[in-house]
Amino acid sequence: MFHTVICDLLGIRYPILQGAMQGGGGVELVAAVSEAGGLGVLPTFGGTDQKLRADIAAVRSRTNRPFGVNIMPMGRGITERCAATCIELGVPIVTTGRADPGEAVVRRLKEAGIKVVSVIPTVAHAKRMESEGVDAVVASGTEAGGHVGTVATLPLVPQVVDAVKIPVLAAGGIGDARGLLAAFALGAVGIQMGTRFMATVESDLNEWGRDRLLEMRETDTVVTRAMTGATVRCVATPEIEAYEAAVSRGAGEAELKELAQRVRGSRYGESKGDRRQSAAGQVAGLIRDVVPVRDLIEGMLAEAARLADRLPAVARH
Repeated sequence: MFHTVICDLLGIRYPILQGAMQGGGGVELVAAVSEAGGLGVLPTFGGTDQKLRADIAAVRSRTNRPFGVNIMPMGRGITERCAATCIELGVPIVTTGRADPGEAVVRRLKEAGIKVVSVIPTVAHAKRMESEGVDAVVASGTEAGGHVGTVATLPLVPQVVDAVKIPVLAAGGIGDARGLLAAFALGAVGIQMGTRFMATVESDLNEWGRDRLLEMRETDTVVTRAMTGATVRCVATPEIEAYEAAVSRGAGEAELKELAQRVRGSRYGESKGDRRQSAAGQVAGLIRDVVPVRDLIEGMLAEAARLADRLPAVARH
């Protein structure tokens, strides 16, 4: 029922992409999503080439189904290094996020037979990526976790659908069957989902982060520049709240730099009780359980089918 053009394009069973997540979406999650019929996507932000190579090998040891690698264009050198590794190792799909990786990088990936899916925050960005030759775009609204723009998912997706001829997926605020159906209603051919996948058995989110996620409200995230220098939606921890309070009162550059270092210094702790900083979307307020990836995906699709069967009757009333 939910087989779309993105399934054929990427060689996946279901039109569900896992958003790349540092600190929540490691090898086990990526492999589990691909095994369950979606597209698992490895993060590269903040990692080394050695780690990327090890992660790719680890995913391949766990699944023979398609998976992707996300390239975060945080500089020409990093972008080209990640692209070269993906080409060398024959990664089938690359997603790009936050910024334009550049036409030359897209062209090299395409010439190597790699499908390229770009995550975009505006119509203009979508049109530019289409002109550079990407295979599809993910229209990601400001509700999403991670790097975000300023346009919400509901108005963004249909405008992108109207503006480009390539397939469009929706992201931002999607965490259950209702969100999946809403994406289709907006004209998308599938979804990208990140935050909901953090509350799965296979996620590597630590204990503190998982417990925090289960008790969050929709208002418990904040968009800040403290984490990377660009706008990121993440869990509103005391460190980030202190940074944002300083921004509001017009603190100087030196103070903001010190507060940002505190935020970044608490991001990657290894302790199970550590308050590691984590990106998360507003959909966190919907999450109340931790389930295996396969149960999540198959449950969403079954519920979406039930809801879809009810839609005509609802419309008549």
